[in-house]
Amino acid sequence: MKKILLKNRFLVIISLCFIAGLYLTGCKKTVYPILVNGQLNITSYIENDPTDFSLFDQILQKTGYDGFLQAYGEYTIFVPNNNAVTLYMKSKGKTSIDQFNVDSLKNLVRYHVIQNDTINTVYFIDGKIRTPTMFNQYLTSGVVNVNGASSYIVNGQALILQSNISLGNGVMHVIDHVLQPATSTIAQLIDLNSKYTIFDAALKATGLYDTLNVPANVATNQSRAYFTVFAEPDSVYQSIGIPSFAALQLKYSAPGSNPLHNPNDGLYDYMAYHILAENSYLTDILSKPSHISIDPGQDVISDVLQNTTIQLDYDNILGVQYPGASVDRPHSNIPSTNGVLHSLLGDIYIKVFPPTEVDWDLADQPEFRKQTSIFRVAGKSSVGLTSPMTNITFSDPAGTVTYDCQATGNGTYYWWNDVITMHNFRNTVGTGSIYSINFTTPILIKGKYKVWVTWTHTSENSGIQWYFDGVALQNVCPVIQTSNIGQTPGISVTASGPVLEAAGWKRYTEAPVSTTTNNFYNVVDEFYAGIVNITTTDHHVLRYQAIGPANANATAIDIVQFLPIANNQEEPRYFRRDGSIGQ
Repeated sequence: MKKILLKNRFLVIISLCFIAGLYLTGCKKTVYPILVNGQLNITSYIENDPTDFSLFDQILQKTGYDGFLQAYGEYTIFVPNNNAVTLYMKSKGKTSIDQFNVDSLKNLVRYHVIQNDTINTVYFIDGKIRTPTMFNQYLTSGVVNVNGASSYIVNGQALILQSNISLGNGVMHVIDHVLQPATSTIAQLIDLNSKYTIFDAALKATGLYDTLNVPANVATNQSRAYFTVFAEPDSVYQSIGIPSFAALQLKYSAPGSNPLHNPNDGLYDYMAYHILAENSYLTDILSKPSHISIDPGQDVISDVLQNTTIQLDYDNILGVQYPGASVDRPHSNIPSTNGVLHSLLGDIYIKVFPPTEVDWDLADQPEFRKQTSIFRVAGKSSVGLTSPMTNITFSDPAGTVTYDCQATGNGTYYWWNDVITMHNFRNTVGTGSIYSINFTTPILIKGKYKVWVTWTHTSENSGIQWYFDGVALQNVCPVIQTSNIGQTPGISVTASGPVLEAAGWKRYTEAPVSTTTNNFYNVVDEFYAGIVNITTTDHHVLRYQAIGPANANATAIDIVQFLPIANNQEEPRYFRRDGSIGQ
């Protein structure tokens, strides 16, 4: 009996110890373990360095976010050191973390954490960091010179003191100031900045201020939740003779008109042209050549990088070079609750042109032009170039295109005497074969056009389907049988211009007309590919795609014409080997 009592007493003691242990565990701070791989997780690392991070550790404990930052995952966290948190508390009139509202501290932590992505400084660029924070706002990064040394800066607010600390569940960067999220809409940023008084008044007069004054998290139309605005300061307007809002309205609005929410008013269109329905920092702007504005005509803003200067609307249209406007980079990339604000050093405006003929020499490409020893030098050819090029991409990375300038006296006739040669253009997927090739066009003015294309066949018998901005054009070049290469089925090569055009062909060179081979399928003439309705004045994409049998050798392409449908489609009639054009 005594042994049984002792045994029961021992079990009671063990049970009490277990219960006490549970109680004590619930009353004191959890001690987090080291991961199996030997690296501390984020919370453990912060806890193990109270000298630098005790205040941020208190924030994590108060918010309860210490738990998920200890858990498995992939995070990028920007941790302010104790000096940074002390400065932040002082700026808010606080002396301890306990004096802060818990929700405000949760927002603070979420603004310093990027979830599901580990981002080293090697990926920091002069613009937004690639993934938004848990607060659903992007951070920006850049490089500044501090005491003769380059340092990363985040949001223009905090220097990175220690970077790329690799931890078990992510990467950590130590910063010298607490990051503070945007609290103003784009409209408010402009309204609060005294250098934008004219632009601000124009936004209010058109009603676009209201459009830009809705935080993204309460926007009812998610396609218009975020905006990018290119604002022009008063100094820009004064430099072009516009000293006031009244002068700006006089320039763009008809007398007595009301620009408020009026898409037919010139001032409304002008202001809407400065706004994009996207959240684009400068790196995003440079990631593609143009962006559609919210003006009713959906006119685009183009961009180009010249050295370190970003130029908007620096366009060559119909042979006229427009200067465009430079972006004021130090005063751009300003985040807001519904997008980003950029500042300009010049004026941008909608350029209105009627549909206008474009004669496009496909052989005039940047990669060829810079080779001065071969570009338009008779008898010279380039080495094979692979995809991508500046304005050309094609289906197989092993495929090649070359530039070929014909020898003096050569019997073939090309504009400027040169062509692009696509090697192994065929309807098959295989090493070195090009079954489709994309060309980025010059700027095309919006309107309706007929598209005329040229190419040379050698021994291939694939047909061609053309696509404009991904949409198939109406007419397809038929598959060519080896027995009739150079012949136009069912039509005489000596037929008159209207007869040829009715059959989908026209002459475009001064090559002698012959009833022998090497005529219609040998770039003596153009093929009518179809009609396109261009809705935005911009660069577009024309694709050649092989169809039909797979046998092929080389295909040379010379020019493409976009002729407004109201134009006489036979003119201009001749594209000569010296580059001149004649009727």
